[in-house]
Amino acid sequence: MSFRRAPNPNRNHPTFCPYCGGEDLWPNEETDFAWKCGECLRVFEVKFHGQDDPGRAPAAALSTPDALQASLSRAGRTAVLRATGDTGKNE
Repeated sequence: MSFRRAPNPNRNHPTFCPYCGGEDLWPNEETDFAWKCGECLRVFEVKFHGQDDPGRAPAAALSTPDALQASLSRAGRTAVLRATGDTGKNE
Protein backbone atom coordinates (compact mmCIF):
# COMPACT_ATOMS: atom_id res chain seq x y z
CA MET A 1 0.00 0.00 0.00
CA SER A 2 1.34 3.43 -0.90
CA PHE A 3 0.42 6.73 0.73
CA ARG A 4 2.11 8.76 -2.02
CA ARG A 5 -0.40 10.79 -4.01
CA ALA A 6 -0.56 13.72 -6.40
CA PRO A 7 -0.39 17.18 -4.82
CA ASN A 8 -3.72 18.84 -4.06
CA PRO A 9 -4.04 22.60 -4.74
CA ASN A 10 -6.82 22.92 -2.15
CA ARG A 11 -4.62 21.77 0.73
CA ASN A 12 -1.96 23.34 2.95
CA HIS A 13 -2.76 27.02 2.78
CA PRO A 14 0.26 28.93 4.09
CA THR A 15 -0.17 31.11 7.16
CA PHE A 16 2.91 33.28 6.52
CA CYS A 17 5.36 34.12 3.77
CA PRO A 18 8.53 31.97 3.92
CA TYR A 19 10.63 34.97 2.83
CA CYS A 20 9.45 37.90 4.95
CA GLY A 21 7.02 36.34 7.44
CA GLY A 22 4.16 38.50 6.19
CA GLU A 23 0.57 37.33 6.52
CA ASP A 24 -0.95 39.24 3.56
CA LEU A 25 -1.12 36.18 1.27
CA TRP A 26 -3.27 35.72 -1.82
CA PRO A 27 -3.61 32.85 -4.33
CA ASN A 28 -1.68 33.62 -7.50
CA GLU A 29 -2.70 32.65 -11.03
CA GLU A 30 0.76 31.38 -12.10
CA THR A 31 -0.03 27.81 -11.00
CA ASP A 32 -2.65 26.08 -8.88
CA PHE A 33 -0.17 26.03 -5.98
CA ALA A 34 1.17 29.59 -6.21
CA TRP A 35 0.70 32.20 -3.47
CA LYS A 36 1.66 35.87 -3.60
CA CYS A 37 2.80 37.84 -0.58
CA GLY A 38 1.32 41.33 -0.50
CA GLU A 39 4.17 42.62 1.69
CA CYS A 40 7.33 41.53 -0.20
CA LEU A 41 5.55 40.85 -3.55
CA ARG A 42 7.18 37.43 -3.93
CA VAL A 43 5.36 34.44 -5.41
CA PHE A 44 5.95 30.96 -3.96
CA GLU A 45 4.34 27.50 -4.14
CA VAL A 46 3.12 25.20 -1.39
CA LYS A 47 2.77 21.51 -2.28
CA PHE A 48 1.97 18.53 -0.08
CA HIS A 49 2.63 15.17 -1.71
CA GLY A 50 1.51 12.85 1.08
CA GLN A 51 3.66 10.29 2.84
CA ASP A 52 6.12 7.74 1.52
CA ASP A 53 5.99 4.13 2.61
CA PRO A 54 8.48 3.41 5.42
CA GLY A 55 11.67 1.57 4.50
CA ARG A 56 10.78 -1.22 6.89
CA ALA A 57 7.83 -1.99 9.13
CA PRO A 58 8.32 -1.11 12.81
CA ALA A 59 8.60 -3.93 15.33
CA ALA A 60 5.47 -4.90 17.21
CA ALA A 61 5.14 -3.23 20.62
CA LEU A 62 5.33 -5.28 23.81
CA SER A 63 2.23 -5.68 25.93
CA THR A 64 2.12 -3.56 29.08
CA PRO A 65 3.00 -6.43 31.47
CA ASP A 66 5.85 -7.57 29.20
CA ALA A 67 7.20 -4.02 28.89
CA LEU A 68 7.06 -3.62 32.68
CA GLN A 69 8.91 -6.89 33.20
CA ALA A 70 11.57 -5.95 30.64
CA SER A 71 12.07 -2.55 32.25
CA LEU A 72 12.41 -4.03 35.73
CA SER A 73 14.78 -6.77 34.59
CA ARG A 74 17.06 -4.19 32.95
CA ALA A 75 17.23 -2.45 36.34
CA GLY A 76 18.08 -5.74 38.06
CA ARG A 77 14.71 -6.05 39.80
CA THR A 78 11.85 -8.49 39.66
CA ALA A 79 8.15 -7.84 40.05
CA VAL A 80 5.17 -10.01 40.81
CA LEU A 81 2.47 -9.84 38.20
CA ARG A 82 -0.76 -9.76 40.18
CA ALA A 83 -2.89 -11.60 37.62
CA THR A 84 -0.58 -14.62 37.33
CA GLY A 85 1.51 -14.58 40.50
CA ASP A 86 4.58 -14.80 38.29
CA THR A 87 7.73 -13.36 39.88
CA GLY A 88 9.53 -12.96 36.59
CA LYS A 89 12.23 -15.45 37.60
CA ASN A 90 12.93 -18.47 35.44
CA GLU A 91 13.09 -21.34 37.91
